[in-house]
Amino acid sequence: MCMPRSSLIIFIALLIWLVPIDGARTYIVDDDGFANYKTIGEAVVAASDGDTIYVKPGVYTEEVLLNRSLSLMPLSGESGPIVLRGDGKKTGITISAGGCTLEGLTLENFTGPGISIRSDGNIITKNKFEKDNPAILAGDSHRNTITKNIIKNCQGGVALRDNSSENNIQENQIEGGDVSILLWNAGKNNIVNNQATGSTWGIWLKDSKDIEIDSNHVKSKTYGIWLQNSSTTRLAENNVSLEERGINTIGIFLANTSQIELTANEVWGGVFAIGISDSDANNLKDNAVEGSAQGIYLINSSGQDISSNRVKDVIYGMTLENSSENLIRQCIIENCSTGLGFGASNRNRVLESSISNIKDTAIQMASSNGNDLSLNRISKGENGIIMSESANNRLENNSLREITWSLYVESSSQEGFNNSIAPSNLVDGKPVAYVYGQSGLMIENKELAHLTLAYCDHITVEKTAITNDALFLFNSRDNKILENNISSCYGVRLVNSTANEILGNRLLSNRYSGIFLVSSDSNKIEENNASENNQNGISLLDSHENILRNNVVSRNFETGIWLNLSDHNQILQNNITDNPLGMQVTSSSGNQIYHNNFISNKEHSQDIAGNNSWDMGNVTGGNYWSGHVAKGNPSQNWPRMIKGGKIDRYPFQDVSGWLAAKPAAPSFGSK
Repeated sequence: MCMPRSSLIIFIALLIWLVPIDGARTYIVDDDGFANYKTIGEAVVAASDGDTIYVKPGVYTEEVLLNRSLSLMPLSGESGPIVLRGDGKKTGITISAGGCTLEGLTLENFTGPGISIRSDGNIITKNKFEKDNPAILAGDSHRNTITKNIIKNCQGGVALRDNSSENNIQENQIEGGDVSILLWNAGKNNIVNNQATGSTWGIWLKDSKDIEIDSNHVKSKTYGIWLQNSSTTRLAENNVSLEERGINTIGIFLANTSQIELTANEVWGGVFAIGISDSDANNLKDNAVEGSAQGIYLINSSGQDISSNRVKDVIYGMTLENSSENLIRQCIIENCSTGLGFGASNRNRVLESSISNIKDTAIQMASSNGNDLSLNRISKGENGIIMSESANNRLENNSLREITWSLYVESSSQEGFNNSIAPSNLVDGKPVAYVYGQSGLMIENKELAHLTLAYCDHITVEKTAITNDALFLFNSRDNKILENNISSCYGVRLVNSTANEILGNRLLSNRYSGIFLVSSDSNKIEENNASENNQNGISLLDSHENILRNNVVSRNFETGIWLNLSDHNQILQNNITDNPLGMQVTSSSGNQIYHNNFISNKEHSQDIAGNNSWDMGNVTGGNYWSGHVAKGNPSQNWPRMIKGGKIDRYPFQDVSGWLAAKPAAPSFGSK
């Protein structure tokens, strides 16, 4: 009887597979029984080191121990899946012998790892994993290659632990789960060109060093790449994005790390794009950050070299909190609310960087000392540099353009004003003048973007133009501000300043008040033109015993002269015209308001919650009020009511009637 042709072909093929070549044998496993072995485990028992086991498509419900150096793979030409199904079993394949190769298998539903590696020099390639915990776990295992595997919905993807080293994890596709790739106490490994999506952690290193993380694409829910207690590791050309912007979502996070090289990575989304905590001596270069709340965030970290990075379309560009001796160099920050923020951070350097299109503040510094800001470019924003309670900082050769308010320094102590801010800082080409602790200087015929006098005395500023910010006096006394043009900016501001003379200045069309005194006493404000300002002409807050005389206060947006919590000031001989409210006095007492012309204001005056004098008696008289009928200079029986219950008992008949010296009109009923 002749053997059928098809059976003969199969028989010959089996003979070919089973013929040893150089001592190596091949085995075929088929769950349907059409082979010498129905389970993989049976073939492993029969095989020797160097043999190959070919597995036919089917479902295998077993746990396999590879205690020999073997290769497991599908037969060439077979197309169906080879499935090792756990269904409650712990581990799919445990590799205890070195030099094994696993290819083309599907491992699913194991309560533990799909593949557990406990040996060296193995190749795990082109396998599929689903619902394992994790897909691949290597412990104290070295020189393995894990590549081109597809992992879905496993609790973990690839995990290396317990001093595993010199392993290559590359070109794997990992989807879902808690951690796509985990290295814990594992050094000298490579993680290259993997796709990790939908997990809570993308790549997590803990207690590991000398790792190469290169060209991975990570799209995770909470943490993209997280390095914890790790060092001497390189992250390069990775693409990291966050699916959500929940609390503490972080693209790349370095925690308690050192000597990490972060180069040419792209990070999108999350609350923090790049976060660095309790770390030192890391190098960030050529990274691109976009679409996060915080671009690059440092806390409790020092010695970071942050160079040539680009941050855009975030809320806060770069933030340093309690971080010192870091270098930020040649970085680009754009389209942010705040460009660069310092909080309790000292001795940092920001050099040759560009900050542009800022909605709020380009550089904001609070309680930060000894920082160096040099050769930076700031453009197109609301506020340039704001420093609060910060001392011994150096600003040189910075260029600001199209910035509404370029510089502001404030402090509750003298030391907080002790900064070196050079005239080489330019705003639209005009120098910044910052003078601290000086006496007896003369500033004359200058064109300045900004002028601050802090803790200064006996300085004269004369015939000078302020083009962008304001003329600030902080805790300064006995200075003279004479015949300057401080218009279309923020005017003159005095804070805690005493016995200064502000005389003959042009203060027009400023963004707030023409002159604003805060907690400043015994100053003379005379013969200034404070008109057409977008708030008030002259404002006093908590300021006492000042003299306001012979000023022109006209066509301001809100109030001509405004007093709040300010006592015992003399306000006389001012022309207060064409304002919505001529003068407003609130919660102030002991002020003497007389010989002023109130003309064509929509409402002339208010005096609320205070006790002030609107005239100096029947001889010296009160004020002139347009629209109010009075007879005599001053009149005797033609009082003018002030809103708030006060009264000018002796108003004038004529504009500046106190100069006319006409006799008073007789009282009603006189003969």
